[in-house]
Amino acid sequence: MLEIHTENSVEDETIQNDDDALYCSACGHFITRVRWRISRRGDHEHTVFNQAGLLFRIACYADAPGITIAGQPSDEFTWFPGYDWTISCCANCSRHMGWKFTGEDVFFGLIASNLKAPLN
Repeated sequence: MLEIHTENSVEDETIQNDDDALYCSACGHFITRVRWRISRRGDHEHTVFNQAGLLFRIACYADAPGITIAGQPSDEFTWFPGYDWTISCCANCSRHMGWKFTGEDVFFGLIASNLKAPLN
């Protein structure tokens, strides 16, 4: 039997498939998905501070295709032993979104307050 899709059903399907998307809170650019959440050091979210004493609440994700990398990897003051970090920014507006961590695998520690879910 042939299944017919109307324009509205395709739009509904697209919205349903994107319902776990997370966006840059500054410009609305797609960053990652809720389903890509992972746990590192026993948890998905961590409260950390950098060398300058700035406090961040970060959430860990397996992928973040909406970011771009700035600078070179560093192992100095890493929050995840065995992982180097690189600053990650929104690929659209360049807002600092968090860090890419590379070691035995790759993951992203994203600043939770810089992510937003779509408004429904």
